[in-house]
Amino acid sequence: MKRNVIVFVMACFIFLTGFTYSYEVDDNTTGYAMYVNDVEVGVLKSAAKGLSIYDEVIEGIKDKYGGQKIYIGAKVYFKEREKYSGLFTSEYDLARNIQQVVEIKTDVFAITVDGQPVCFLKTYDEAEEVLERVKNSYRLTVEQSENTVLEDIGFKESVEIIPQTVLYSSVVDVDKAFKIVTTGTAEVQEYEVKEGDTLWDIARNHDMRVADIQAANPGLKSEMIRPGQKLKLQALKSLVTVVTHEKVTYTEEIPFNTVVKNTSSLYKGQKKIEQKGQKGQKQIEVYITRENGVEVSREKIGETVLKQPVDQIELVGTKSKPVSSTSNRNYTRPSDLTPISRDGVEMTPWFGGADKIFTRGSIAKVTHVKTGLTFYVKRRGGTNHADCEPLTAADTAVIKRIYGGSFSWAREPIIVQVNGKKMAASMNGMPHGGSTIANNNFAGHFCIHFYGSRTHGTNRVDPEHQAAIRIAAGK
Repeated sequence: MKRNVIVFVMACFIFLTGFTYSYEVDDNTTGYAMYVNDVEVGVLKSAAKGLSIYDEVIEGIKDKYGGQKIYIGAKVYFKEREKYSGLFTSEYDLARNIQQVVEIKTDVFAITVDGQPVCFLKTYDEAEEVLERVKNSYRLTVEQSENTVLEDIGFKESVEIIPQTVLYSSVVDVDKAFKIVTTGTAEVQEYEVKEGDTLWDIARNHDMRVADIQAANPGLKSEMIRPGQKLKLQALKSLVTVVTHEKVTYTEEIPFNTVVKNTSSLYKGQKKIEQKGQKGQKQIEVYITRENGVEVSREKIGETVLKQPVDQIELVGTKSKPVSSTSNRNYTRPSDLTPISRDGVEMTPWFGGADKIFTRGSIAKVTHVKTGLTFYVKRRGGTNHADCEPLTAADTAVIKRIYGGSFSWAREPIIVQVNGKKMAASMNGMPHGGSTIANNNFAGHFCIHFYGSRTHGTNRVDPEHQAAIRIAAGK
């Protein structure tokens, strides 16, 4: 009874003050160091007392987990210390220390990726739910796409659900497991801005949005960046790759052919459409494979013509035009042949832009980007692009130098300057059609294309001209 009162008083003292009680011994006392899982948890006067407290701690743990299947891992042993003169560990501290070092394990189901466990869940159904949630975001995207059938969905990696026994503290819920599987670890990359870079280009090349880059770089107040500047790129890396196989059906236009017929009823250089072409239509069936939503392969598996195209018939004049004494003019070439600087060159759209700047009859200074050769031209006409003539025979000679001494249909990047405005453009160097300038040694005119301009014949954007325009703009 007396001992119980003392223990109660000691417990009250510990609770109120935060101090635990240990007592000192004389030099001839033997102590017993108690180890649990190779960690010293205290020194006791009696090993039996240590075992008794250990049993109480274990029972308390079992009560705490109330009926759950757990395994308590604890290797207990003692080491005798003769003539121990230190302090013996209090029962309170001993119990606390034991709780901290015992291992509490439980049976779980691990989601493994290529043999490596990435998270642990209580039940197989929970693990399966996580994997289905990972697939569902991609499944839903495919199912909501028009004319698309999901053939199969799975993982590129070897993904399994395997029973394991792990520390109880390692178990996570479904939401946490989903986040682990889909986001993995954040990889922070750094990018050094190069000449000509824009935030839009950098974002597109790294599969990001401009807003993502701005969020990762709080000091970036606007979209203005400079060469040498270092930007942080934040990207989340998923631990798994969801692979979808889709069958997609879509329609595609069939272009019509243009048949040219000569006619003496029209003057040379004149054209007339005798029969307007009509585009056909075909149905295409393809098999598309995507990884995490990004297309990695496409295979055509079927094609059906729904409507045949109708040829367009164009009449081209062969009759000579009457000679007019005032139809042709001679021009004097400006003396400034300094190459146009690339600073401030813009990809000015043709329609509503370059068409209004480089007007019909205007004279422009032109520099070939690759060689720096400079010449002058006059815009003769043209609706979908600029039909131009070399201003003088000397300008024609420069064009021939650009093409190695002869005329050519090849596309070349150029810079066109009109009234101080510098515009990225593309030219060919082949005389064709009519002309208005005499004595320039160029029997006809040639084409200059700008961003978004189209050909006259097919009314289409010429990809080779557009590629040369991007080179001229420094893209």
